[in-house]
Amino acid sequence: MDRLILTLDEISSGDTLLVGGKAQRLAELRQAGFPVPPGFVVTTAAQRAARDEPDGWPAALRQAVATAYAALGSNVAVAVRSSALAEDLHQASFAGQYATFLNVAGLDALLEHISACWASLHEERAVHYRRSNRIEAPPEMAVLVQRLVPAEASGVLFTLNPLTGLEKQLVIEASWGLGEAIVSGLVTPDRYVVDRYECRIISSTVAEKRLLVRTSEQGTTELETPAELRSIPVLSEAQILELAALGERVQEHFGEPQDIEWAFSEGQFFLLQSRPLTAYRFTEEIGQWTSANVREVMPGIATPLSFSLSFEYDFARAFREFFWKIGLVKNPNEEITSARLFFGRPYWRIDRLKLLMRELPGFKERAFDETVGIEPTYEGEGYVTPVNLRTILRGLPVLLRIWWNYLTYASYAARFKKCYLQQASNLRRIDPRNFSDRDLAVWVARMIEMRWQVNSVALTCSFLSTQAQDDFHAILDPLNESLPPEERISEGRLMTGLSGMSTAGPLLALWEIVRIARRFPGVSDTIRSTPPERIKDALLSFPAGRDFWRACMEGYIDRFHYLSSNDEDLSLPRWDEDPSVPLALLHSFMTSAEDTAPSAREAEQRRVRKAEERRALGLFFKRPLFITRLLIQLAIVRRYVWWREGLRDTLGMAHYHCRRALVEQGRRWAGSYLEREDDIFWLYRHELLHALEGSLSSDQARALVARRRQTARNYRNFNPPQIIGAGSRPAQREQLDGQLLTGVPCSPGIVEGRARVITRLDDAGRLQPGEILVAPYTNPGWTPLFSLAGAVVMEEGGLLSHGAVVARECGVPAVLQVKDATLLIRDSQLIRVDGSRGTVELLELT
Repeated sequence: MDRLILTLDEISSGDTLLVGGKAQRLAELRQAGFPVPPGFVVTTAAQRAARDEPDGWPAALRQAVATAYAALGSNVAVAVRSSALAEDLHQASFAGQYATFLNVAGLDALLEHISACWASLHEERAVHYRRSNRIEAPPEMAVLVQRLVPAEASGVLFTLNPLTGLEKQLVIEASWGLGEAIVSGLVTPDRYVVDRYECRIISSTVAEKRLLVRTSEQGTTELETPAELRSIPVLSEAQILELAALGERVQEHFGEPQDIEWAFSEGQFFLLQSRPLTAYRFTEEIGQWTSANVREVMPGIATPLSFSLSFEYDFARAFREFFWKIGLVKNPNEEITSARLFFGRPYWRIDRLKLLMRELPGFKERAFDETVGIEPTYEGEGYVTPVNLRTILRGLPVLLRIWWNYLTYASYAARFKKCYLQQASNLRRIDPRNFSDRDLAVWVARMIEMRWQVNSVALTCSFLSTQAQDDFHAILDPLNESLPPEERISEGRLMTGLSGMSTAGPLLALWEIVRIARRFPGVSDTIRSTPPERIKDALLSFPAGRDFWRACMEGYIDRFHYLSSNDEDLSLPRWDEDPSVPLALLHSFMTSAEDTAPSAREAEQRRVRKAEERRALGLFFKRPLFITRLLIQLAIVRRYVWWREGLRDTLGMAHYHCRRALVEQGRRWAGSYLEREDDIFWLYRHELLHALEGSLSSDQARALVARRRQTARNYRNFNPPQIIGAGSRPAQREQLDGQLLTGVPCSPGIVEGRARVITRLDDAGRLQPGEILVAPYTNPGWTPLFSLAGAVVMEEGGLLSHGAVVARECGVPAVLQVKDATLLIRDSQLIRVDGSRGTVELLELT
């Protein structure tokens, strides 16, 4: 009975099932020092106790409520509100679905209204709302009781503009009296839009507020607003900015946009509720943007310098040059796509790109989206360019240039890579710490330019692989449509067995080290029994271990010094700075069976590929022209998929040398030009170059860094939608429909096993051999995990993404684009992955 009542000062983060989300969040805010009125919660345990009591209120529960109520004051007026378990969710706010009572005074009245709150859980509108949103949480409700704020004014505050989705804007709505007038729609409130970055009011719309709600003997009553108050602003400019600053602090606390109810009384603002903002949209005027593909490359909050180098500059410039090279645009400076950060996360614009792609005969929007991993905003196939004489003649010059690039660019990439690798070995001998300040500035700019040169080749190979894949689909898809489902040609099987890819190098080399370690029981036992973070010290503590470390691991880390948990993020340490990832993988590999090594799978994958080729030839041997086209296009796809992966190590080295220069520059700027050493990574590319030239002042640079760090804190827990702008909708957490999740088939095969949900590469050591890896995405840093996994399920990724390619090479069944897989699949849950059908079946109930 000691958990029937909890005060807002007693509730902890683990009490959500007792107090509900609304009360838990208010308690968290109050305990963090925010102005939340005092109160207590009648918990779900109390609801169950009352439900089991014939008279409704057990004596002990009644006394507990009485004691908590008395602590608020003698017969003090309170607000009585629901705090159900399924309320204030990310996918459903439940606004207005359950009962709220204001100005309740006296113990008997309080008990009566608590019971009425519980009863509202089963009212028809609430039941219908839960069913409509497919919410199956148990019908339990805690009740929140707080000292009533006698509001002179009240309203709501959205820390993200719900009408435009613009992150720089907060929106305040305000009216006189209690907030019930706004919530119930009795009044049109004043509306103020505030620029959170510049701390200024963008717009102020003062409404004619004819009604207000005040307290009365009956609880509350509607009154006509006094004439002198109807048409004047509810809040002064100073109050608007004060409230906006309070909302900014609340969002920073939770790390995602908030829908806040507030009240103003006796010169102070109070917070009455704060829940995740669930209803918002984006203005279509900004075009259509997607995080597809880039979210895999640079997941989560991106450091602005890494983003601006990789996407804002390199990606956009490479697209312009490629489209000019193939003749889709006449001007090499014409913008094809651009990149920008939304909520601290990278997006790239796709509407203009798709308009140009429509010029190509056979272009299919859905096929393009599946290849890249873009979430469709249309039904059916989307836009399809027919293949006829008119479209062929119109697109012929472009097609010929594409084919010329197919035939020639791979050899150029090979020459470029050979040349760069020779330079890279020399670059590593140069220590940026030895440069003067002037020479270091020149060196930083040079490394940035060299990195672009490498990335331009890598991106061109990526563009060619995407186009080759689309051309291949144009041949294969009609062929498969003429066959029964069980006889269709598997793209995954045709694309596997591409041996010799450079991204497999770290994987193969580490397995060779494991084989060596297994010859020495003392070494292998130490690695197997020691936590990864202590393996180095443990090995260095005895002679055989020291010999192994110096002969094997030091060379391995030195060989792959340029790798990181995310190569594109230049703020992250490389393996030669922090070897924790390779040590975690060494530990995991040592516990694996010998036959899980990639070398044991490589020959099998080549056999699978050749068998599928023979099957395709057998099915269509009577159509030699067709099969010749298919095999030629397949060879082109393989070539550029290979080069797409084959340049990743080269690009990784370019990232490495760029980072070395930037780290030294950041070290010299710390405490003088910038505050911290890593502040350099919070500038954009052009800002950094201006800083090196002396045309960006210290005050300007520090202000830019502070603003971007603030944005990162504000949106660290936010899950923005994949599409922003035209066709966008709020990112909703997927609701489980039965026991089957669907995605895009990537690598064929069926595997049944235990799921291992890993959201960060730092947790790689948790994956055990044969388990099914469930991850939000995978980038090159995740490659070694594929040789351990029995299958792979990813929330992100296209058919040419790094994870898709590696899964096929390792012969691991894989399904991509399984929305919210890391939330819907429980760690250690038994599941079945079908990489041919693109399904994940949950074999155990959660």
